[in-house]
Amino acid sequence: MRTVRLRNVSLGEGRAKVIVPITGRAAEEVVAQASELAGHQLDIVEWRVDFFAGALDPDAVLAVAESIVAVLGGRPLLFTFRTKGEGGERAIEPAVYTELNTRLIASGLVDAVDVELFYDATAGDAVIEAAHEHGVAVVGSNHDFAATPAADEIVRRLVAMQDRGCDVAKMAVMPTGRADVVTLLSATATMATDHADTPVLTMSMSGLGMITRIAGQAFGSCATFAMVGRASAPGQVPVDDLQPILSLVDAHLPA
Repeated sequence: MRTVRLRNVSLGEGRAKVIVPITGRAAEEVVAQASELAGHQLDIVEWRVDFFAGALDPDAVLAVAESIVAVLGGRPLLFTFRTKGEGGERAIEPAVYTELNTRLIASGLVDAVDVELFYDATAGDAVIEAAHEHGVAVVGSNHDFAATPAADEIVRRLVAMQDRGCDVAKMAVMPTGRADVVTLLSATATMATDHADTPVLTMSMSGLGMITRIAGQAFGSCATFAMVGRASAPGQVPVDDLQPILSLVDAHLPA
């Protein structure tokens, strides 16, 4: 599998990396959450900017991003505007989405950006192009909060992200029964075995899908999302509880 490097973190090799989101609404809350992460073991910080009250103002976002980076201690920053259509906090017009992401990319403050597979194609392609021009990684993503597609459909969407030029292919689904969790894990294993062009990052949400957040590495997922304080999606595990479990999983997997 090709690896993706974000500063000193390599996605696609070794144990599953831990991503923790920041979900503050006011600027002071965002920076306070970033500061709090210093006391926890994690690999990548995701700023879920759609939670931020000033999310549609690129100048305000840039100012807060500078403050976040100042307190992260060199940890990589993933910049994510999750749209309303995929479980985010607000809608955004394509022109604003493009400007917001491309300005953050050009600032040098972020190490990766999230681009939703089914968001406006022109806007998404512009963000991908800008990211690659500036050496910023792209996490392609798709989120289904209602159900779990068939395994071949999950694979199709993840491969579509790879074909589009995304550096990491991510998918999150909602299980309605135990079989759906197995479906997600099966699709992940297929990606890791048959389509290893990029690291893949998958999860089944809610308590039912929690096993995918703690044992995803065994099936080929390169990372998992954990929480400090407020979760950004159903089923996230507190990071301090998760780390010992990830170490145990990693210790028993083949090298």
